[in-house]
Parts: sequence; C-alpha cells; structure tokens
Amino acid sequence: MRAHHDVNDPLLHTGFLKGFMDGSLGSRTAAMKAPYSDDPGNTGLPQYTQPQLNKMAVERAHAGFQLGFHAIGDKAASMALDAYEQPGISSTARNRIEHAQVVDPADIPRFAKLGVIASMQPSHLLTDMNWAEDRLGPQRAGYSYAWKAFLDAGVPLAFGTDYPVEPITPFRGLYAAVTRMNEAGTKTYFPQNKIMRGQALYAYTQGSAYAEFAEKHKGKLLPGYDADFILVDRNLYTVGAPAILQTVVQESFVAGQESFAGSVSAR
Repeated sequence: MRAHHDVNDPLLHTGFLKGFMDGSLGSRTAAMKAPYSDDPGNTGLPQYTQPQLNKMAVERAHAGFQLGFHAIGDKAASMALDAYEQPGISSTARNRIEHAQVVDPADIPRFAKLGVIASMQPSHLLTDMNWAEDRLGPQRAGYSYAWKAFLDAGVPLAFGTDYPVEPITPFRGLYAAVTRMNEAGTKTYFPQNKIMRGQALYAYTQGSAYAEFAEKHKGKLLPGYDADFILVDRNLYTVGAPAILQTVVQESFVAGQESFAGSVSAR
C-alpha cells in the first residue's frame, strides 16, 4: 500500500509501520511478566511468540519500514526490545515502542542502547491512575508511565495524544506530565516520574519531529523550518499547573498559513 501514496506528501508521511504486541491495561490484556495483582493467574494476551515477532520485524525492516510496536505491558515491551536486537535491524532506524506504559526497570537502559524511542501519551495516566496500582501492585506501578526514568537513561521521548482513545488536546497531557496528578488536583501518582515543563513541551514538539526523521524542518520555531504552530492565551512555562488544563488556542498556522482563528476551549 505504501506505493499508492507520495512519500513526500508533507501532511501524510507513510514511512512507519505499527504492530500490536498486546491489549490494554484496563482490560487486563496487556502482556505482563507476572500476573495482574487484582487477577492472579492472568498475565495478559501477547499477540505473537518471540520467534514470530523476530521474523516479522526483520522482514519489515529489510523492506525499509521504520517499526513501532504497541506495547502496554512489561512483557510486551521486553519482547519488542528483543526483536529490535535482531541482526539486520539498525539502531539508527529510530524504531519505537508505542505507549510503553509498564516497563521493567531493567529494560529501560535497553531502549537507549538500541536507539528505541519511547513514544508515549501522558493523558493515559489521568485515565488510568484510579485503578492502575490495583492492576499492577505498588512495585510495578512505580515504573509505569515512567517519563523521568526514560529521560534519565537517555531514552528519547516522543509525546502525543492517542486521539481518539484520549481527548485530542495536548494540554491535558502536558498537565499530566508535569504534575502526575488527577485533574481535580486531589490525587498524585508516583510523583518521582514527573518531568519539567520544558522537557514535556520538547517531547511534544522536537521529540515527535525526531521520531519521524523531521527534526531538520519541524519541531522548532526557526528560519527555514515549517511554520506549524499555535498561539495560546497563556504562558505554559509560568502559569499555575491547574491553569494548563484551561488553555485556549487562539490561532493555528500550518506551513505559515493561518488555518484557524478564534477562541476554542482546549477541552
């Protein structure tokens, strides 16, 4: 199907191929190394055996695809990393693990060693935090949504929204990344893995551009770069954290041309 679309189309880039390793944490189908704390005997549903995954990954890498595996559970992430270790898969391909919500701490340095990007969506924390620790137990939960641990290990982060699974607004994810608190501000989830605002904004912009080999023309406000940007009604570096959630987009520009003007609530 790749041959049916211009690979140089700036609005739809088709170089990336995604594979699903497992299900979701909420449904207890994410593939885990140990049983769910609230469902003994259940370790989730991996979609492939390791030999199947290795073979498919090598074939698709040789076909010229950048690879990304949807991996929610720690077993799924570990299997994806094992596949990326196969001969013939380059550490410069900027392959990704999508979501990486629960990761064995021993596997985090492997991301950096293999050049694998942690492509994550901080909004998931706000949806999951009311029950995630019940699923995982406190030890595993401490390494769920582990943004700071990834950065400390030198792993590139690329943030997104995961729309339509989560709301399309990035401000909800920005709030989650820097506070790890629910939207009411009444509950905190393992705050040792929160990150700074600049780090989170970088992951949403330059980090995502890097993930698609576009860092030389996207992700920054510089001469010669694509002028894709928004104007918002507040300074996201200085406003109180709860105010991030109320951010309003006033204008949007794509390739330097205004595509939206007005005031639309980010929610």
